[in-house]
Amino acid sequence: MQNYKLENIDCFYFQYNHCTNGQCKFQHRQSCKDSLETCLDWFRHGKCKNLKCPRKHLNHEVMLVYFLCTAEKATNHCTQLNCPMYHEKARQFIVLGSVPPDPVPMVPAVRREKMVNFVRLEEPRVQNFIKSGNQFVKKVLPFIVSSVQEGKLTHERGRAYFKEILHTILFWGSINIPIIEPEEILGQAEVQLFTSEYPDVFQKYNTHLPARPPYTVLLDMVVKITGTNNVDGVLECLLDLSEQMVVKLTNANSSICGNVFVSTVISYCYFWDAGDGKQKTGNYFGASVSCKGRQQTEIMIDILCSQTWHRKIGQAVCLGNWYKNQALWFPPDVHSMAYKISFPEESPSEPGTTPINQHDHTEVESGGEETTSLENSTTLILRHVSASPKAPCERCIEMFPNLIYHPNPEYHQHPYWEHGNCAECESLSQLLCDNQQIVKKLRFSAQGTNLQPSPEQIIQPDLLIHRKVRRLEDNLRSLGFTVGDPLSLYDPSGLVSTAPE
Repeated sequence: MQNYKLENIDCFYFQYNHCTNGQCKFQHRQSCKDSLETCLDWFRHGKCKNLKCPRKHLNHEVMLVYFLCTAEKATNHCTQLNCPMYHEKARQFIVLGSVPPDPVPMVPAVRREKMVNFVRLEEPRVQNFIKSGNQFVKKVLPFIVSSVQEGKLTHERGRAYFKEILHTILFWGSINIPIIEPEEILGQAEVQLFTSEYPDVFQKYNTHLPARPPYTVLLDMVVKITGTNNVDGVLECLLDLSEQMVVKLTNANSSICGNVFVSTVISYCYFWDAGDGKQKTGNYFGASVSCKGRQQTEIMIDILCSQTWHRKIGQAVCLGNWYKNQALWFPPDVHSMAYKISFPEESPSEPGTTPINQHDHTEVESGGEETTSLENSTTLILRHVSASPKAPCERCIEMFPNLIYHPNPEYHQHPYWEHGNCAECESLSQLLCDNQQIVKKLRFSAQGTNLQPSPEQIIQPDLLIHRKVRRLEDNLRSLGFTVGDPLSLYDPSGLVSTAPE
């Protein structure tokens, strides 16, 4: 349980006029007696400095630990009508019938009550979200349909991709402030159609977590269709789809693309074994995390670190967050290449990106023939959207210091995003999941060394993953999402449904 101090917890008995303990160690605050909400500061940090705070310092966890009825705990049933303790379960009495469980303060009910003000103050951002989700679904659906019809995707895989994208977008709407309902994103007719074809999506978008952002799902689909060795083909297909998803700007702070679900960086990596076999793995792709809002982005990164990515990548992100002098070291000859996707009126030659032909590098295919790859040396332009080689940011170098980056990290872009947001994390996770021989050669050690660390030198990475899970649960609760135990990820291969025709 979070470290709540007794003197900062509200007395459950006092809140409901039952406390008779003259030496009670809990708080007796009149100011919050009428509130049904939990104080966010207390909930997140275990303390609140506002002596007249109008919200309760109580939640379900605290009530179970300190105030749960002893009879209910021992026998699963309380027979005392006037029992002053907390009751999690309904009680049955012959005369009165069923007495419901005691109410639990929620975090935070206020967001629904103030929805009108949020919409008024943040209407451009809300409208941007709605347009983005609608456009993403509208453009992905025919792409999947045509790919299935042309035999590039199986019926089942195409259905699973679409369900995963749809679920994730509806999930983001459910934790938005204010809540954005499926009908607002898709339209009433589309919701009725999709509900009949994909009922589990609409049953689980506000109870099950997505495993990855929608653009990462789209990238996985494009790679599956195009092939891992056809980097140009992957980029061209992504640029074409990204250009179709551009939405009209609703405020000056939006990106030029305008679509909050479109990633701005694509990365791929591979391992070149320079030994006697001289073998090269396939290319493994990743996209930067694409969502808006601090809490929403934290939620997605924490899901990826604790539930989706290879464990070593999640641990490296945690070390980057809290122990910047420690990093994940790969075996030699792991190559990483990233591209910045630029849209109309956005310069592809901004700091951290590379103009045409300034960073050629040579690949050696498994057959031994050396070729200079176009995708590694030029800016790829498709109509107005372009993809240009991009040097790694400081975050990537902190987490993965000995990768062979293309282009070389001559310029260290100072990032404003947190560790785990970069596309390199996804691509490296894919590499590790497919190549156990690389995993065996990984090691955590301090920056500046490449030695096996002593047990005292490196913090236990699994404890850091647990810290991520705690932040994930806290953020979800603060946004009104029902957190299951354990956390449940949505499985798009679940119920059989009709694929889009």
